[in-house]
Amino acid sequence: MQIGDVITKVTPQDDGTFRITGQKYYSTGSIFADWIDTYAERTDTGERVIAIVDAHQPGVAHSDDWDGFGQRTTGSGTSTFTDAVVQADAVVLFDDRFKYQTAFYQAVLLTVLAGSVLAAEREIALQVRNRNRVFSHGNADTFARDPQILQVVGEVSAAGFAASAIVDRAAEALQAAYEGAALDEAEDERRNDRAELATAQAQVALTSLATTATSHLFDALAASGVSTTKNLDRHWRNARTAGSHNPWVFKARIIGDHAVNGVEPPRVWAIGATRRG
Repeated sequence: MQIGDVITKVTPQDDGTFRITGQKYYSTGSIFADWIDTYAERTDTGERVIAIVDAHQPGVAHSDDWDGFGQRTTGSGTSTFTDAVVQADAVVLFDDRFKYQTAFYQAVLLTVLAGSVLAAEREIALQVRNRNRVFSHGNADTFARDPQILQVVGEVSAAGFAASAIVDRAAEALQAAYEGAALDEAEDERRNDRAELATAQAQVALTSLATTATSHLFDALAASGVSTTKNLDRHWRNARTAGSHNPWVFKARIIGDHAVNGVEPPRVWAIGATRRG
């Protein structure tokens, strides 16, 4: 089932090139890029393709309009294409690329989530180690020896360990999918399905784990931990933002459908315009 339309279009020209028109939202890194990888639809055949667009031409405009509270330095603005030129060999059928491509994209976000937790662990340990003030109703003469504070640090550290393990498991599934290309078709398909399922399971588990851990760090630092000069909230903001891409609620349903009914997860998913009847 295909829900929604692809509004970015590529049109073949008489000289053998293509022209692309449309917009790429959340085009992470494109502000700094020389080439932009863009999902589009051919106007002549209706096929879904990837157009690799030269960013340095009059038909391409970048807007630094990403206003999310996380991922502030990723260049995730909007790229607008207005009759921009695309060479024929730079238009690739989406289905001809490696089968686990969307799972691979998700793996990048998984590493961001895990990295946010690990960074939070490093900073909370440093803050607790160097803190001089204590509470009269605490448990020790220094924060670094207070068992309840150490418990919080330990819980954040354990979350970082779990996050890393989850990413590793997803990476193993992706590696198996990569190696499956050299095997028979049935095994190749099975491995690609497993990679999609693994990254979906990892996303559902990691989103909650990462946002909880990066919020929990403040339980050990009290009011001074929320100082804007420390900027510790960036870990939660980045985790919450990374966890909001490719909504995990849909992935959780897909995982459940597989567990209960044996339905394989869709390996191609994207975002597009609402299909209006």
